[in-house]
Amino acid sequence: MINPAKSSFEVSGAFFAAAVETLKEFNHLGQSVLAKHNIDSIDRTLFYPNQLRVDLFEAVYERFGDAGLTWIGLESPRQFFSPEELARSPLQLRLNEPEYQFEGRLHSNPVELEQFFQNFLNAYCEEVTKILVASTLQADYPVGQFLRRHPSGLPLHYLIQLNSKLAKPYSLWSRGTIQFNLRLQLPDGWDFQLTLNKELTHELVSHSEYFFDLVLMPMAPDQNRAYCVLKDRLECREALLKAALDQTFKQEQALKRVHDKTMESIRYAAAVQLNQLPKVSPRHGFKDFAVLWEPKDTIGGDTWWLSSEDSPGPVTLAVIDCTGHGVPGAMTAMLVSNTLTRLFAEDPFCTLETAAAGIGQSLVQSFGSFDQNSDVANGCDLVLIQQVPQSHQLRLGLAGIDVMHYRNAQKKLDWIESPRNGISAKPSADLPMAIRHIDYSVGDRLLITTDGLTDQVGGGERLRSFGYGRTNAIFESTHDKSVNEVLESLMIGMDTWRGTHERRDDVTLVCIDL
Repeated sequence: MINPAKSSFEVSGAFFAAAVETLKEFNHLGQSVLAKHNIDSIDRTLFYPNQLRVDLFEAVYERFGDAGLTWIGLESPRQFFSPEELARSPLQLRLNEPEYQFEGRLHSNPVELEQFFQNFLNAYCEEVTKILVASTLQADYPVGQFLRRHPSGLPLHYLIQLNSKLAKPYSLWSRGTIQFNLRLQLPDGWDFQLTLNKELTHELVSHSEYFFDLVLMPMAPDQNRAYCVLKDRLECREALLKAALDQTFKQEQALKRVHDKTMESIRYAAAVQLNQLPKVSPRHGFKDFAVLWEPKDTIGGDTWWLSSEDSPGPVTLAVIDCTGHGVPGAMTAMLVSNTLTRLFAEDPFCTLETAAAGIGQSLVQSFGSFDQNSDVANGCDLVLIQQVPQSHQLRLGLAGIDVMHYRNAQKKLDWIESPRNGISAKPSADLPMAIRHIDYSVGDRLLITTDGLTDQVGGGERLRSFGYGRTNAIFESTHDKSVNEVLESLMIGMDTWRGTHERRDDVTLVCIDL
C-alpha cells in the first residue's frame, strides 16, 4: 500500500495548474483542496508535494467517481501544453520523423504493419517518459510509461504500463491522459480501444503499476480524428454530468441530514449543465445573438443547442423545454442535447425530421418502459431552426414552442404558432412535428421563449398568465433596442407581473438579429 505521507516525491506545478484549470467550473472544489495546503494559487515553475495531488484526486473521486478522474485525464493535457508548445514539443517532433509516418502499403503487409506500430508506440512511450521524469522530483520509483508485449500475442494488441505515485483507484486519470495523447498522435485513419487491465494493475510499497490493454484498428469509413475526439469528450462529459446528478438525487433522499452537501452537489451539477451550453461564434453568421437561461431550481429542464461552428452543414439551433425542472428535468435536457450533438456529428446535414425522430428514439430507449406505467410522458417541447443554405430562408421544426418574427422593413410582427405537442417517450401519442418555411431580410429579428415566461402567473388579485400578448407587445416595442435589451425588458416585465408570486418554471429566451 502506497503511503504518500512518507515520501518526499514532488510534482511539477504545471501539472497542478492544468488540473485546477480543468476543474475551473467546480471552482470551490479545487480551491478547497489548495486552501487545505495553504496555497492561494499554483506557480507552474515550482514543484509541490505529491500529497496535494492525492487530495485533489480524492476530492474529485468522492464527488464524481471514475467519470471525474477520466475527465481530468482527458482534458488537463490541453492545459499542460498550449497548441504552439505541443506543435514544437520533442514528442511531436519525434513522431513527425519519416520513420514514424504511416504508409498505405502497410495495410497489405501484417508483419510490417505490426513492426511499424511497435516502433511508433515505443517512441511515443519514450517521449512521454521524458515528460514525466521532467515533471517530478525525488522519485523513489521508476518514473515512466512503457510498452510491453500483450499476453494474448494477437496482432495490434499491446500493453502499456504506467508507473504512478497514486493508488490503484486513481488509474482512470492516467487512462484519460493516454487516451488524449493517442487520439492526437496516432496516424490518421487509426482508432483504438484502451481499457484498464485490472488483473495486472497492482500497488507496490513505493508506487502503483497501471497496465492498460491497447487494441489498434482502422477507423470506420464515416469517422475521422475530429469525430472520435468529439465522441470521447461527449461520452465523458455525459458520464460526468450523470455522476453529479446521481449523487444529487441520492443526497436529496436524505435532505434533512445532508442539506449543505446536497446543495454543493447541485451547484456542481449546475456548473456542468451551464458549461454544456453552446458558444456562439461569428462563424455561425448571426448579426447579433443573445440568450437568457435561468433554471428555476439552479439546474433545470430548459436548454438550448447550436450546431458546431466547424460543421460543413447548415447552421441549426434548438430551444428545448423538457418535462419537469430540477434534477429530473436536467437529466432529460442532457439526453436531448447530447442526442442532437451525436446526430449532427454523424451527419452535419441532418434534417429536422431526422433530428426529431432521433430525439424520440432516445426518449423511448431511456424512459419507454417507465412511461408505459405512468400518466406522465417524459419528453420535451422544442423548436428547431435551420438555415436554408445560400438563401434568406429558414426552416422551422415546431413541436410545442412558438417563434416570433419581427420584419424590420415592414415594421410587422409575425407570430408563428406551434401545435401544442412535443416529443415524448410515448411516440404513439405524439403529433408529427410541424415544418414551416419563412423568408427573412437582413435586419429581421427572431424571439424564442419557453413557457416559463408566458405561463408565469401574476397580475394582482385576479391571477392570470403573463401570456403571449404581453410577450409580443414588449418584443415589438423594443425593436429598436439591442437583443440583450430585449431580453432584459422581457424579464423586467415578467418579474413586475408576477409580483410576490413564486417563479413557475425554468425560463429560456433567445433573441437573434438576422
